[in-house]
Amino acid sequence: MKIDRDEYEPFLRQDFVAFTEKAFGDLNPGAEYFSNFHVEVISEALQQCFAGKLRRLAINLPPRSLKSHMVSVSFPAWLLGRRPSAQIICASYTQDLSEKLALDCRTIMTTDWYRNLFPCTRLAADRQPVHDFTTTQRGFSFGNLGRRCFNR
Repeated sequence: MKIDRDEYEPFLRQDFVAFTEKAFGDLNPGAEYFSNFHVEVISEALQQCFAGKLRRLAINLPPRSLKSHMVSVSFPAWLLGRRPSAQIICASYTQDLSEKLALDCRTIMTTDWYRNLFPCTRLAADRQPVHDFTTTQRGFSFGNLGRRCFNR
């Protein structure tokens, strides 16, 4: 069954797993997305963080399990889309990884589908470092440095 755009956009806005899959497809054209139970578990935990019901979260999975994509790319974009004034700090172990993750997040936030999905969230026009960016509503992702992401 195929759903139309009018049904798909509200679904992406509310369902973090669907948003993650869409973002993955944009950032990795031609790569196959493999979902598994752990994607749902991570998604539920991140949504609990978003709702303020979970204050601390550690995610330990093997490499190539989508954890960086979900936690440091998709989640900040999704969170800022839903709450443009959110303030996010991320931390990692290498500058190269942090810049790649921040650039991926920024790339998602500048796509047409993201801009249609979250019309109130726009990146501020002033030139910003790759790993730091603010929204027009003064939300930000600061030092997007990888694995641990904190929402204030």
